[in-house]
Amino acid sequence: MGVYVYCLKQDYCHASLIKGRAFENEWFKLEPAGNVIIKGTHCKGYAWDGCSPKLKMKDIYVGTFEGVLNFDTGQSKTYYASLIHDVFYQFSRELKSFIKRREVDREFYIILKSNSFAFAGLYYIAVRLFGWMFWGK
Repeated sequence: MGVYVYCLKQDYCHASLIKGRAFENEWFKLEPAGNVIIKGTHCKGYAWDGCSPKLKMKDIYVGTFEGVLNFDTGQSKTYYASLIHDVFYQFSRELKSFIKRREVDREFYIILKSNSFAFAGLYYIAVRLFGWMFWGK
């Protein structure tokens, strides 16, 4: 896609509900205990587009709203949910044989709720309705 809103420059660990499976590549690692490690220190960092879809017009992004600032994390309320969701979708071709799309979408919803994002339900419905177009591609 080439429209990046965020770039993670440090490694980030998330305690996922997706347990009992393992995967690792140059960008992320899933441990059997459920820890997801995004390797932000790899190359120039892990970049992603936040909540999709988005278009870039010069220096303006047009598309799905990212949410207001979460004062506890210093990031938008959708930042961590979109990070975890996007990394799983990005590598879904390798993951789809042992991870279900609904598990990843549910993780997205839970992270949005934990960040008190008012539109968590709406965003969850959107990924459930349209995620099939990207999962495993």
